[in-house]
Amino acid sequence: MNNFSTIGRGCDAALDALRAEFGGVLAARIIEAEAVDFLWEARVRERYLGQQIGWDLDDEYASQELSRVSILSVLDGRWYVGMCLVDGEGAAVELLWKRPCEGRGEAEFELLRAR
Repeated sequence: MNNFSTIGRGCDAALDALRAEFGGVLAARIIEAEAVDFLWEARVRERYLGQQIGWDLDDEYASQELSRVSILSVLDGRWYVGMCLVDGEGAAVELLWKRPCEGRGEAEFELLRAR
């Protein structure tokens, strides 16, 4: 089952604020370290790929059901495709992979290929 959603949110204002406060180099490091949050907030489309069981590392006997979602994002004028694990509340908890793309066409193609 392939469900597509168009989101239409962005986070360019947050990127500009980071650069203004910390400068370009440190802002780039923050963005890389928090890539899951930035790419999730900057997504323009998403595609549900299925469920995945995740383990709660704080409790060895607890597990949580997560969704695998591929995303198409525009961050700072660049297109990205990635795959996230998303909790039941709709928050991305882990970025499994990301790939920069040359343009929207390539990104759309990669979104369709994501598994």
